[in-house]
Amino acid sequence: MSLIEIRETIEQPSVSTDASGFAIVQKQINLPANMLHAIQKVDFFQDSLPGYEGASPMYVELIVTPYPVIYSNMDFSTPLLYGSRGPMAGSDTVLFKTIVGPYEAAPPFTNPPFRQFPNQSVGATPTFSFYTPMVYITALIHGQPTTPVVNLAFSVYMALESTKANLTSYGLGVIRERSVAQGITLMNQGRVITPARNVGQVFPMWRYGGIRPERMLTSTAQRNFWLNHSTQDGEAMQSTANLRTYIKGARTMAGFDQAFGVDDVAKGNIPDWIRFGLNRGLVAGPILPQMPPVRYADNGNTICL
Repeated sequence: MSLIEIRETIEQPSVSTDASGFAIVQKQINLPANMLHAIQKVDFFQDSLPGYEGASPMYVELIVTPYPVIYSNMDFSTPLLYGSRGPMAGSDTVLFKTIVGPYEAAPPFTNPPFRQFPNQSVGATPTFSFYTPMVYITALIHGQPTTPVVNLAFSVYMALESTKANLTSYGLGVIRERSVAQGITLMNQGRVITPARNVGQVFPMWRYGGIRPERMLTSTAQRNFWLNHSTQDGEAMQSTANLRTYIKGARTMAGFDQAFGVDDVAKGNIPDWIRFGLNRGLVAGPILPQMPPVRYADNGNTICL
């Protein structure tokens, strides 16, 4: 186990944004291979006030990752300006991220606010671990299209605790981190709940109370029922159509405030427990005609010859 301290800077006298108002400045730092690296401390400092003459404010995303940042198809603000933001700070392969801005073009120049993840108190304690033997410091610049940004300078401090890793764990860890880095360019997570449907979306069901009701078969509708054991007992004859009706009804989804199962005009209430413990002959599908003749076991299952 060893402690590695990294003090690195990103400095550019001039960099111009492209036609979309986007620019990337990146630096790579090599680390020992076959090791598990754990972030102990991380800090960020702005060394200068960049010069910028764009009509719209400029923002800088400063990201520390164990891989080259793949900018996404998601927008930093709007698709016409400030597009192609970096990966989410909550991504489990992002070690540190801060957003600095807005930088206003008109003087007097002042230190703009910045927001970072993890925050300053959490960033001074052990946080994330990774296997990739490299660290990348990337600055994603969002501003006016085709506008130069001068005097760009940032400093980053990191303290890593490196431990010898098993080769299998190391290989799988590197593959996973690279896969996550390259696979997510558009994120869509979380479900949308309209206010009218918010009631009953959480447990316990505070509006309805008690337990959910359950539909039960009546003796006049089913008389007897098939079981997955006691195959020598007599049962009422059921047609294929009837069996499919019962099983389909039991597998029908019900509303969160409704009884399990489904109503059927001819069969009555069909409970959800019918789908459990079904004889294999009921769920295996039709048996195709074949030669030699099909042989059956005592429980009705087909014997493989």
